Amino acid sequence: MKIIFKLLTIILLIISLVSCAAQNRAAGEEIRHAQASKALEEGRFVIEANEFYLPEDKSPVKSSTGNYISMQGKRGVISFTPDLFPKTPLGNLTITDDTAEITLEKRKKNGDIQFRMRMTGPANSQDRKVIITLYKDTDKCHVQVSNELLAYPVVKFTGVVRPTGK
Repeated sequence: MKIIFKLLTIILLIISLVSCAAQNRAAGEEIRHAQASKALEEGRFVIEANEFYLPEDKSPVKSSTGNYISMQGKRGVISFTPDLFPKTPLGNLTITDDTAEITLEKRKKNGDIQFRMRMTGPANSQDRKVIITLYKDTDKCHVQVSNELLAYPVVKFTGVVRPTGK
């Protein structure tokens, strides 16, 4: 009888510990989501790219470091490493704009939040529209970078939104 009581006590203890860990993880995700949402609204963020969806590739391409989109006030930067587009002679893999704008587009029914960022490149062909969808209750997002002049997607990727300092 004592063994059964001890086993039940241990099982209850394990269940309560697992429940607490799950609650802490959910609370952490909510905090990261709130920080990411605020960073996007204020225009003070870095989106670190994780996985790219390129037109010529059937499966996602894992990102190396150095692929990101950032905004600090009105200064926006889109930067991709040359190894991401080895078949394309992109002359300018980094676009910087000191008059970039970001706006909240909509809050979707499923809880995702969509932002639109506009950047003007040195040439009309480098003007970009960036659609950022921040997923519900997380700091993860989907990004689509489009050529604004020709209205076609340049690249799509998933990433993580990180706040930057003021």
